[in-house]
Amino acid sequence: MTEIPLPGGNVGGAVRVGDTVRRPTGPWTPAVHELLTFLTDAGLPHVPRVLGIDEQGREVLTYLHGDVVPIGRRALTDGQLASAARWLATFHEVVAGFPCRVRRWRFVEADVTDGEIVCHQDFAMYNLAFEGDELAGVFDWDVAGPGLPIDDLAILAWNSPLLDLGTDPAAAAHGLRVVADAYGGPGADDILDRVFVRMTLAARRIRGGQAAGDPGMLRLGEIGEPASTERRLAELEARRPQVEHALGRP
Repeated sequence: MTEIPLPGGNVGGAVRVGDTVRRPTGPWTPAVHELLTFLTDAGLPHVPRVLGIDEQGREVLTYLHGDVVPIGRRALTDGQLASAARWLATFHEVVAGFPCRVRRWRFVEADVTDGEIVCHQDFAMYNLAFEGDELAGVFDWDVAGPGLPIDDLAILAWNSPLLDLGTDPAAAAHGLRVVADAYGGPGADDILDRVFVRMTLAARRIRGGQAAGDPGMLRLGEIGEPASTERRLAELEARRPQVEHALGRP
């Protein structure tokens, strides 16, 4: 059948074949497939179902229909942000029941520790599909692994609403509140604080993967990562007082 390269795919190079998605595998794939199977068996919506491995050694997943909002060209609406954050709260509740044991994830071989769950770890607008304002699909699970629940919220905030921070810090603060209120956990200021920690870790992991020769991380280097993330973190630090003021932080 015809293979259609999917937009993005900077890490894995995904293609669509009919109603399936094919992606390269790695040592982390068994853990990711175990996770996805657990989530689908638990009835969590909007997650791809694992169908196996094809004759080229690629993983085969169900294709998730919906519209992906192009990053940098359109922002997520308040409705989309809220829908994504509500789904994230449900996912975190479900995944807390995922059996604990040491597994080989993309960036670490470990079990979860106190306060951790298995996070998506790249819960960004480019990995989300929507039908109108409602979330319809969450894909690209290949970097999933142990982390704090707030890590997923931080990545969502980093890509939207903090993406356009330089244009309107007040709008960024509003988006943080939308995410925090819909999730029903950490406050908007807590999410902002966590962005610095989580995205610094992301840049470090990308550099480490590139040094180790990880093909996916090397592909990220071709689009300027992690240098782009590090520049944005510096810009966010410079404008942080404006966002905090808009959030009402003394």
